[in-house]
Amino acid sequence: MNAHEAERRTLLTPVLLLLLAERRGHGYELVQRLVGMGWPEVESAHVYRVLRGLEGCGSVTSAWDSSDHGPARRVYTLTEQGAMELALWFVRLGEMHGVLHVFLERYVQLTDAAGPGGSRLPRTSPSTGHIRRIRK
Repeated sequence: MNAHEAERRTLLTPVLLLLLAERRGHGYELVQRLVGMGWPEVESAHVYRVLRGLEGCGSVTSAWDSSDHGPARRVYTLTEQGAMELALWFVRLGEMHGVLHVFLERYVQLTDAAGPGGSRLPRTSPSTGHIRRIRK
């Protein structure tokens, strides 16, 4: 697993809490909602592991829901403790958002400086060409 995948896996916890705050759901439905949020390669097995962990620590509860349309499914619901945990994630991610915003702004300034007339990076720097390709 690369660093990017590890970061996304870490974010799965607050995202699942958010989805469950919006409405309860079963595992497969939550996977589909994750895909709708831009997580096309989410591993359903990992989603279920995270849900079991959240249930183990009291952030969510689950119950079997049997319907006339298919097999019984375990439906997950956010608890009051889970809502408080989600609020803490909101604060933490808000702080991180500020750091990421500054990073992105500085990166744009760096790449702008590497353009015509830029003095920070020589136009022939290998990283300059790479940066230009990324921005196209």
